[in-house]
Amino acid sequence: MTPALPTKTAALRANTPALRAKAGAPHRWVLAGGGTGGHVTPALALAERIRERGDDVTLLGARLGLESRLVPAAGFDLVMLPARQIMGRNPMARIAAVFTIGLACVEAWRVLGRLRAEIVVSVGGYASIPAVVAAVLRRIPVALVEPNAVPGRANRSAARFARLIFVQFDAALRALAGGDEERGRILGIPLRQALVSAFSEQGERRRPARPLRLLVFGGSQGARQINEAMIEAAPSLDPAALEIFHQTGDSDRERVAQAYRDAGLGAEVVAFETDMPARYSWADVALCRSGALTVAELAMAGLPSLLVPYPFAADDHQRANARALEEAGAARLLASNPLTSDDVLKALCDIQDDANTLVDMSIRAASLAHPHAAERIIEACLELLPHSSEDA
Repeated sequence: MTPALPTKTAALRANTPALRAKAGAPHRWVLAGGGTGGHVTPALALAERIRERGDDVTLLGARLGLESRLVPAAGFDLVMLPARQIMGRNPMARIAAVFTIGLACVEAWRVLGRLRAEIVVSVGGYASIPAVVAAVLRRIPVALVEPNAVPGRANRSAARFARLIFVQFDAALRALAGGDEERGRILGIPLRQALVSAFSEQGERRRPARPLRLLVFGGSQGARQINEAMIEAAPSLDPAALEIFHQTGDSDRERVAQAYRDAGLGAEVVAFETDMPARYSWADVALCRSGALTVAELAMAGLPSLLVPYPFAADDHQRANARALEEAGAARLLASNPLTSDDVLKALCDIQDDANTLVDMSIRAASLAHPHAAERIIEACLELLPHSSEDA
């Protein structure tokens, strides 16, 4: 009989750190950064737990980032700085961006003073730079949260000023903290409480008596490269041995669905999926990108994966994330660029040939999970705050 994964509920309850609010005035936290979901989601996860303690929390971001929409929707205070990314080769655009960041540093100085901030936690992204600069000038302690195996440029620049550095991968720890285990700690990436709770139950991952369940997705907008590979692979897939759920993004949904129908495959195809934890729970294996949030969610779900790094990610960090999971035995890295149908077919054949492969990969994926990352990051940051002994 195929062994089942251990249920996570008891372990989650037993190991959840208690975050108690201090008896006196609340601490004043500032979470800085944004731009993408990989920056905003960890910030919101931390903000949720900080507010549960009874502390004050404000987020600093940029007007052009996702935070301008997601943070107010989540019910948190947001101060938007006039920062923008330094990118491209146009010298005038780069000069303008540097000037704008300078203005943002001045504004961040004023905001930190007005809020009487006691700590600044950077979650990365260009919007974090002004807040870190202002915090250093005001002698406010700085902590960093870096979700990727290859740290982003903002956090690389800020690392020298950080009292504490929190990472998901050992490679990032070495890059930012030089392996200093006092300053740098592998605590994982904070995930929203609702998501952690949704992953708290995990039963048997693979039952050989039924078809393999393949979850295919590429982020909220889908992934054209993955979609094209699956369209090409469809005629060679065995309808009796495979069930598919495929989140395509808007542009490719009809093409992908038609390819599966023509091949006689049992497949559910959607443009966008709102309940990913349910899909993770349903699946035996995922074919997907390897962004920081995705790999953290795969670990939380104990879901084996076939990872296709986004080739244009900054510093090729998705490839580094995928390689870290592959080295841990939790994933297979499909490194071809572009991804081909042969890559997909070979990977699926390899995992279907051995019934124990997915069980082992699932256990190894679950071993990488950090369900209490937010609580433990906050606990560590309390060491930097005034009268932190009252919060222990």
